[in-house]
Amino acid sequence: MPRARKITGAIAAIAVWALVGASGAAATSCPNADVQASGLTTDQMESSIGCLINEQRTSFGLQPVQPNSDLRQAALSHSNEMVQEGYFEHTSPAGVTFIDRIEQTGYMNKARSWVVGENLVWGTGSWSTPDALVTAWMNSPPHRENLLRARFTEIGIAAVKGTPESSTDGSGVTVSSEYGYRTFARKLRASKAKAHKSRSHKHRRRLRHPV
Repeated sequence: MPRARKITGAIAAIAVWALVGASGAAATSCPNADVQASGLTTDQMESSIGCLINEQRTSFGLQPVQPNSDLRQAALSHSNEMVQEGYFEHTSPAGVTFIDRIEQTGYMNKARSWVVGENLVWGTGSWSTPDALVTAWMNSPPHRENLLRARFTEIGIAAVKGTPESSTDGSGVTVSSEYGYRTFARKLRASKAKAHKSRSHKHRRRLRHPV
C-alpha cells in the first residue's frame, strides 16, 4: 500500500559566496565555533555545527533537532562522494537524489508520512569554521528555511575534509546536513485486541481477521 509522503528540498550554496557581505555573527556558547577545519576533527566539526544549528532554532522559539544515525549515513555518503568526484549538487552525476540517499538508509521504513530536507556547504580557510558555515546557511533564504523549519525534529550532519574543487585541500571542509520528520501509525488493532481479550473466542478471531 503506498504511504503518504511529503518532501521538501533545498538549494545548495557555496560558503564563500553565501558569506559575501554577511554581518558579523552573534556570540555563541558552542565549542570550536571559530576554529578552522584544519584544526578540528570531523567529530568536533559536526558537533559544533549541530550546536550552532540548534542555537539558531532555539533563538527563534523552535525545538532543537536530534541526531539521527540514518540521516547521518545519508549525509556522509554524499559529502564523501562530492569531495571524491568533484561536484557540488543535491543530485549525484548518476542521478541519485538526496531523497534516494535518505530512503536507502531505511529512514522512511514503517513511517506513515515523512518530510526531508538537505543543506550543503563547503568552505576553506577562514570560511571553513563551523560558525562561518552555519552563517552561510542563515544568509541564504532556502537554507535558512530548512534550518528553521519547525516540523523538522531530526538531523544528520557529516563533515568531510577537502572540497569539491580539491579532495586534498586540508584547509577545506564539505558538509552535508539532512533534516527529517516522521509520523508512524498507531497500533490501534493491538490495543483493541488487548482491551477485549476477555471476550469470546469467536470475537477474538474477528479481531485478528477483520473484514
